[in-house]
Amino acid sequence: MSQILFCKSKVYVHPTANKNNHIAGFLLITKDSQHTQPQDAKLSWVAERDLESRFLNMLLKVELELLKTHSVRSPHDFTIDSIYSSWSFTTALSAIFSIQFKPAHPSGYWVGSCIINCKTGIRDDVPVLFFHDEVCPSTITKRKKMNKDFDPFSTEGDIYWGGDDLKVSLESLVDLQKVDSSQCIYLVNASVDDLRTFSLNSIKRPPSSSSSKDDANIWETIESTRWSIMSKFADATTTASNFFGKLAKKHPIVKMIDKHSDNVYVKQLMRNPRVIEVQDEFDSAKIYLAKWAMGVKQEAERYHKLHHLDETYKRILKSELGISNDVELSVEEINTAVQRSFPLTKKKWASLFDSQGRLSVTVHEVKDFIFHGGVEDDELRSEVWLFLLNVYPWDSSLQERKELRQALEEDYNANYKSKWLFREPLNDPEEETYWKDQVFRISKDVIRNDRDIPLYKYNTDNAEENGTETEEVESEEGWEIRNPHLLALKNILVSYNIYNPNLGYVQGMTDLLSLIYFVLKDEALAFWCFVNFMNRMERNFLRDQSGIRDQMIALVDLCQFMLPKFTEHLKKCESSDLFFCFRMLIVWFKREFEFNDVCRIWEIFWTDYYSSQFQLFFMLAILQKHSDVVMSQLTEFDDVLKYFNDLRNSMDWSDIMTRSELLFIKFQKMIEVLEREESLIGHETSTSGSNIHETETTSEVDDPPLHHPSLISENLKNLLSKEVVVQKEGLRTKDSIK
Repeated sequence: MSQILFCKSKVYVHPTANKNNHIAGFLLITKDSQHTQPQDAKLSWVAERDLESRFLNMLLKVELELLKTHSVRSPHDFTIDSIYSSWSFTTALSAIFSIQFKPAHPSGYWVGSCIINCKTGIRDDVPVLFFHDEVCPSTITKRKKMNKDFDPFSTEGDIYWGGDDLKVSLESLVDLQKVDSSQCIYLVNASVDDLRTFSLNSIKRPPSSSSSKDDANIWETIESTRWSIMSKFADATTTASNFFGKLAKKHPIVKMIDKHSDNVYVKQLMRNPRVIEVQDEFDSAKIYLAKWAMGVKQEAERYHKLHHLDETYKRILKSELGISNDVELSVEEINTAVQRSFPLTKKKWASLFDSQGRLSVTVHEVKDFIFHGGVEDDELRSEVWLFLLNVYPWDSSLQERKELRQALEEDYNANYKSKWLFREPLNDPEEETYWKDQVFRISKDVIRNDRDIPLYKYNTDNAEENGTETEEVESEEGWEIRNPHLLALKNILVSYNIYNPNLGYVQGMTDLLSLIYFVLKDEALAFWCFVNFMNRMERNFLRDQSGIRDQMIALVDLCQFMLPKFTEHLKKCESSDLFFCFRMLIVWFKREFEFNDVCRIWEIFWTDYYSSQFQLFFMLAILQKHSDVVMSQLTEFDDVLKYFNDLRNSMDWSDIMTRSELLFIKFQKMIEVLEREESLIGHETSTSGSNIHETETTSEVDDPPLHHPSLISENLKNLLSKEVVVQKEGLRTKDSIK
């Protein structure tokens, strides 16, 4: 039994320019009810003249019924595949590469059309389809209703025509990405490389008239210039040079500014009562100015990104990241990092699996989508994260995942949760005291967890509906928890204590679990995601702090290697140990960015797309982003510490991630250059040592071979690895917990 998902009559094929030769037909989307994947649906066109009268009448009826419902079952004896004619065709949606929609002219000067391009090697005989809206029953009916409702426009703001219905139907089945505004070209289930090739950012939308073009150019110039000037004002806080004199040569608008106002804005700002007040509150004027300067620069960057002024943004990045001819990045590498316009959507995710629910593309391609575009929303995250956190194997089928999910839930409840829910007091008093302390600490942290998030905000039985706080009652094992979601967090953390008794509970683990449960809202699955996440994060919580110390040492090496001038300045500020980065790294920037932004950051880290320690490059990007302001304004340890501690909720995560990627690529290329130099030095040393041995045979002891110290530390080399670094806590003893 098949289902008819879309039906449009009076869709013509024009074999010749002669109207008498035009062939009317039905455009259909059908799907076998046994197939579960949307891309298994088929797009067909069949000429009216090839249909029996009963099928013709049936399709006309179905066409109008589909205006009220999503699908209609077709009769048993009706199948498109059995109909053959010179122009009829049937193709799977998965075989289509792109569709170009050409809307009808509002005056009726021409009819709308649709050009379907199939993937190479599949078929090339799909005719151009023309929508004769003036005689199509469903289009006429829908247009009358839209006009009655005073809304004759499509979802994109254009006049409605029959092709819009096809586009809407396709969007419900496959991932459609618009890649050409002027030509209305959409890619179907496109790969990430296809999307980059046809990126919207590289295409200018043509204005509707010459006057609108002039107006657009004028306002774009004014806005762009305004942000350039504001950015230069920010630079004025970090330099003693004559700023306005230099700026006037580049921007004519600046000539309106008083030529004798050498940094007057900054001087006035220094006299601002708020600056004085802030200075009295320890946040000195220079820190205030540094923050203001950075804020202006970030707003300028946001403007350029918002208005797709990518070339300007790219120039900023190339200048600030020191991308030169010595370590040249290709145009493709820069474009890939800058363009983050294609998130992994539900339709795209569905298109990546075959009829059995097995991944039909490489894992690398999926991770490419996630790394460069993120995941569309939390609903899709709840499935994607199960793969990223290794709960679901990438090569599993849908049925295997269903069975695995049930087994994991049973395992959680039977082997971990039940062991402490129904536990008897331990005979060892010290162990019993330790257990109660663990539960108390978990309860205390959970009750304080992310209370600004609606899911966790209220400690009531009906957490999401009751808007009143309740008094928090302290008991022997912590505070009473009534919010079912907070209670789930406690259950998971206590169960993890059973799973990993050597580590136990450490403050900060609640921060890691909070996002996972927020997205999944399933206690058992969240537990296993947390277990696998902690597999890589456990080293951040070791009792001897060796794991986080290793990362800090690697970060210091990385900063010295990539930002030598900034490192020298930090030495003068007694901050070269990067102590101010500790808080950010320990829980992966959970407290520095908005909740939803942290979800995007973490899922990118989990891909291990470039490195399993990409969080260090993200931290490096934050340092690089603020290096100029810090070097020009701050000279004391306390100032540097406070400046970075106050960055919370003030950073653009997308910009930082773009910089992280470019910094990694630059780092990788620098390592390759140095490795070639080391190889050359090693070869020369070996040759030199051999010559010495041959000529100086009278020596009583052979001279040791010449040795050149490595230009690349092991810490830096390890950053190129995608293998997750795992460090486990040692066996817990009574002495270790005192």
